[in-house]
Amino acid sequence: MASIKRIDHVAIAVRDADAAREQYSRLLNAVHIRTEVLREKAGMVKVAYMQIGENVLSLVQSLEPDGFINKHIDKHGEGLHHMGLEVDNLAEFIDEVQTKGYTIPLRDEFTNRSEVVLRPRDANGVVLQVLEWKGGSDATVQDRIDRILKLQNQDG
Repeated sequence: MASIKRIDHVAIAVRDADAAREQYSRLLNAVHIRTEVLREKAGMVKVAYMQIGENVLSLVQSLEPDGFINKHIDKHGEGLHHMGLEVDNLAEFIDEVQTKGYTIPLRDEFTNRSEVVLRPRDANGVVLQVLEWKGGSDATVQDRIDRILKLQNQDG
């Protein structure tokens, strides 16, 4: 049986990732880790990664007028978009939830992780992104930050 290891991150849908980064820095003394542009199956996004204590917060901005983040903001306003959950075995997790009758509407593969997204109607209105890190789990928040920064070095 696959198990949830931890909450990997919380993602906030924002209209402007740079302005939100400044706001969270002022409001909560959050530390900016990095900002990157990602092409996901659901569209292009700009993500500002922030450290708050032992946690990672992702501030996600759509770069497409009809992108999934903008659709979410149009419907619900800025705010919580999804919770990222790390599992020890994504394939087992997928088999288990499908056996229980749940649908997985989105699967994506990146150089550093594999992930699925579960429908908000299955989790009391919360989008759940369930992921498995390639190369193993991070032991500490600093390991997670180092992984985020390492990707930056690989990108450019």
